[in-house]
Amino acid sequence: MTPRRALSFGLAALAFALPLSIAGVNAALAAISLAWIWLFANDRRPAAAALVAIARSPAFIALAAYAGWALVASLSSLDPAASLRLWPKDAHKLWAFLAIGVALIAADKIRVAMPLAAGLGLHAAVGVVQAGSEWIAGAARVRAHGFLHPVSYAEIMGIGLLGAAAYLARPEGSAGRRRAAGAAAALLSAALVASQTRAVLIALVAAYGAACALDARWRRHALAAIVILAGVVAFWEVMPTGGRSLRNLFAQDSASSPHRARLALWDVALRVARDRPAAGVGPGQYRQAFDRYHPENLDGEGTWGNAHNVYLHQLAERGVPGLLILLAALGTLLLGAWRAERARRDAWSLWAATATAAFLVMNLTEVAWQTEQVASFLLLVWLLGTTARPAREIL
Repeated sequence: MTPRRALSFGLAALAFALPLSIAGVNAALAAISLAWIWLFANDRRPAAAALVAIARSPAFIALAAYAGWALVASLSSLDPAASLRLWPKDAHKLWAFLAIGVALIAADKIRVAMPLAAGLGLHAAVGVVQAGSEWIAGAARVRAHGFLHPVSYAEIMGIGLLGAAAYLARPEGSAGRRRAAGAAAALLSAALVASQTRAVLIALVAAYGAACALDARWRRHALAAIVILAGVVAFWEVMPTGGRSLRNLFAQDSASSPHRARLALWDVALRVARDRPAAGVGPGQYRQAFDRYHPENLDGEGTWGNAHNVYLHQLAERGVPGLLILLAALGTLLLGAWRAERARRDAWSLWAATATAAFLVMNLTEVAWQTEQVASFLLLVWLLGTTARPAREIL
């Protein structure tokens, strides 16, 4: 075993774990970090060069600024000690970006396609069986979630589905691999539909729009995309939804509709930001602020921990500077992915570009950016699609 081969194994382990478990993700990141230290001890020049190359990238600098402002906002928080305890969640993105980026540059071989497919396929299958069992048992609401929250599960399935679609659009390798990608796309689609997560479906529509903007050939499939979208919506209307079906969205008044609770959450975030625009109430303090600004129950719950919109959520918790830094970080990722796609035109760059566009939309009604597992998955996809290493070397 050599340090470079250890980096390769760490990347493969990370790819398999990312769809499944944050504990597995952290273990793999730790293994990659130790392998880099081993490489540095044996041969400092390539190890240091890889580290400097990633640390000097605009995306890493933007993520560092994001983590830095989180520290500042924590110190002026309603509860500084509680906010500071959450700071490692922001630093996690820096660690993931640095570890993955260094490994992609310095590893012996990049074997991530099969481990990723295996992890995604396993988790998708678990969710499909889960939802089917619940439906057969007569559950009031059926939602596939695997080992995660249903929304996080759907976000990972959605990002994975974009990867399968990108490979089918720009196939590389044997016919067997193309068939495997098709099977993966079908399984991931089934898991996504079974999760009943509307935000991810909307994000996939945005990803398709991004693909059309990047490559005019995608516009030929617009009718098929509309038919598929309509089919999913119709299928959700016959699934057990626990009263949260689309047809009830406009049937209930704004005070009682669970679908419209987000309007109240967003209103609280805006009012908090108006009162504390400089640094917000502090990371992790939206729940405390919500209790003050909205003492009544909302959708059957007395308190809410997030605004269900990462942009407004961070505006409330980190103030106007925090929102601007967040937008700069996500904008840097989007711009980098689109530039790489125009330069490379391979499956990995297409995946990075469409997944980043979809991710920005996912965060309009959720806080995927603050979920380490989902954010780490996006960063892996982004780095695979934007690093200088030739796509043919990614196995």
